[in-house]
Amino acid sequence: MIVKGLKLCLMTSLILILQIHYSEAQSTRHLYRPQQERLEQANSDSVPEQAGYNADSIAARRQFMQDSLEARIQFVRDSLEKRAVFVRDSIAAREAFVRDSIARRERMLDSLRFLQSNLPALLDASLKNFLDDVVVFTGNVYIIGDSILNNYSIRKLPFTIDKPYTPWETTINLSDKPVLIKVNKNQHKITSIVAPEFESYFQYERNKNILRINEKSSVVNRSSGKIFKSPIDSVFFDARGRVVKVKRYLQLFQVTAGYQRGAPILLHLSQVKQYDYTPAGDLLKYEIVNFCDRWKATDEKKVCYIVTYNISKKGNGYTLNRKQEPENDYADGTYSYEFDQQGRMTKIAFKNLKNSENWLTFVETNLQGNVSRYVYQVNGKVNKTLLINYYPDTLSGNRFETITCLFEDDGVGYLQRNNTTGKIRERNMMTGDWGPWK
Repeated sequence: MIVKGLKLCLMTSLILILQIHYSEAQSTRHLYRPQQERLEQANSDSVPEQAGYNADSIAARRQFMQDSLEARIQFVRDSLEKRAVFVRDSIAAREAFVRDSIARRERMLDSLRFLQSNLPALLDASLKNFLDDVVVFTGNVYIIGDSILNNYSIRKLPFTIDKPYTPWETTINLSDKPVLIKVNKNQHKITSIVAPEFESYFQYERNKNILRINEKSSVVNRSSGKIFKSPIDSVFFDARGRVVKVKRYLQLFQVTAGYQRGAPILLHLSQVKQYDYTPAGDLLKYEIVNFCDRWKATDEKKVCYIVTYNISKKGNGYTLNRKQEPENDYADGTYSYEFDQQGRMTKIAFKNLKNSENWLTFVETNLQGNVSRYVYQVNGKVNKTLLINYYPDTLSGNRFETITCLFEDDGVGYLQRNNTTGKIRERNMMTGDWGPWK
């Protein structure tokens, strides 16, 4: 009985102890513990197989991270290499573009320098060959910027005093389409210049002071039939490159049924021009020898008339003495010209040898430098004016109109005539008002 009682007491005590430990475990299960304590407990609770497994995972993780880093480094390296190649290619392309641009600009400047060097003599020769005017000044050719040439101008002494714009000047626009210049690149020579004022086709002789100019051919109607006319001219230069002589020829041919050039008829010398200069380079004397027309080889070779001009310059003015053979006392005489500082003519006077003409004309210009009015004075009295109005557009077909105003002895103009429309109007002598155009 006692033994059974002891056994029962021990079992009851063991049960109580187990219950107490279980209660403590349950009571501390949800209490906060630091992360390090939890990790240590987890590591102490893991089995040896799990420790080896975690070591393999860490090694794999490290290898993956290393491979990822190397791949990233290689990607960055490849990107930098591609960027460097792109930058090099871009720089090379830009350098090539700049080199090409500089080369094109140099080629253009070389072409302009070539024209600047060769055009003045050819333009001077062409204008003096084509025109009979007294040329007292020839301009130069300049390069504007790096792409165009300036206008080439000559100053001449006109004999007509009713023309619009600038009758004392001829200008060749070298930067516009109306002028066509052809160059033989192999010979490095200008072969032709086609401008509104002339057409010149050049042939160069062995003597550098001689230039041959061919002009445009044409067909002439004669009573005996049609004749093909081809102008062939020779221009001679002095050692300073100035034109000293021009010899103009006409090569005549028969005309075929198809209006083509046929057999030659004759070579006719039609005109000779000669120029003398002062030591300073100003024109001193200009002579024109005109030969009579010849249409057959049997026609006589003879001079029709000779005109000689003696020119003197003083300041901005010129004095020109005209002398013709055979004599012409009405056309021969003395001309006087005045120009302002800008090269615009301000007046022209003439007195002939017969004393039948003694007039003075004042020239007024507008802001553009074109003639706006001529004031004609004869024997000391103004008897007429010519007003020139310019149109800003050409829709009407007329670029300008001229109006003549006639003056009476009292110096008042009472009649105006529009030379373009043909209408006239009169001034009321009592009120001084102009009437309507009729």
